Amino acid sequence: MNNLAFIRTHCGFHIGPLASLVCLLLVISWPSRADRLYFADGESITGALVSIEAGKVKWASEILGDLSIDQQHVELIDSRLSFRLNTNDESLTNCTMSVQQGQQQLQCDQGLESLDNWSLIISAGADLPESPPQLTQKGTVSVAAENSSGNNEITKYNIAARSELRYIESRHTFALQYQEESAESKTTRNMWRGSYQYDQFFSGQWFATGNSFYEEDEFKGIDERSSVGLGMGYQFLETTSFNLLGKGTVNYVDEELSNGVSRTTPAFLWNLDFTWRVNDAGMEFFHRHVMLQAIDSGDDFEVTTLTGFRYPINGHFNSIIQLEYDYDNLPADDTVEKRDQKWSIGLDYNW
Repeated sequence: MNNLAFIRTHCGFHIGPLASLVCLLLVISWPSRADRLYFADGESITGALVSIEAGKVKWASEILGDLSIDQQHVELIDSRLSFRLNTNDESLTNCTMSVQQGQQQLQCDQGLESLDNWSLIISAGADLPESPPQLTQKGTVSVAAENSSGNNEITKYNIAARSELRYIESRHTFALQYQEESAESKTTRNMWRGSYQYDQFFSGQWFATGNSFYEEDEFKGIDERSSVGLGMGYQFLETTSFNLLGKGTVNYVDEELSNGVSRTTPAFLWNLDFTWRVNDAGMEFFHRHVMLQAIDSGDDFEVTTLTGFRYPINGHFNSIIQLEYDYDNLPADDTVEKRDQKWSIGLDYNW
């Protein structure tokens, strides 16, 4: 479609050839910093989004005036103004709009979302609340315990804490886990692990990442193990319903084993973190896994996973049921089992 036909078709009015030429030159020369609306036929105009209602996109153009465009003709919108967007099942607040690699991206209070079609938006209106806090924090502390007496004397403790701090485009994640088990007054498990991860977003969903961890596990034959690494990550989803990210880093691992052996090795560390808010009541399904693969030995790898459900009880308290599964293909000692799995039911507190 030529530009004159575009102006007549989309703008909904007829103008003379000379005026059309003037409008066309103004459109071409309009500053690139203006917001832009892209049509399904490939044409675009500058201006500012006013609202969306009753299937119409209200657009203000300093050249063409106030326009009312059928929603079905709109392909993409690039705007730094803030809006509230309403769909069939959610309301997104304080949203700005950008076009990345030909796809519509929405950056809202609820996170970064992709929009497949502007027809999915029922309404939109100006939404300019106070700026959100630059520093946000969330976290959880989980406790699971078991104590039995009589025929068997068994005591188990599993305590885990996780905290995430977000400052503009930086994210810091701290985690700590402690496990202790005893049977017939004899300790059968004693381990603890601490970790820190740093993420720096630089391009929408891509981020540079670094990590470090330290652990001790007496009954796996590990006196000390520490590691640091650097790599890249990608935030696939970050909405009120879903959170999904993946990271890959190259790590340096230093181990002191109970049998007196010390070993260091470069390794590849893969990390995946997924959370799904199942319903409005706050029930969540979560899954996290970490795979550590030695670079110089294909047989030297281990996988650690945590999968479960969290359901609100009252306020910040939740009940939790989870499965922890560990697999170490080359354990520190031949007498140590490669596979270790444990079901637990407990209580957690989040903020």
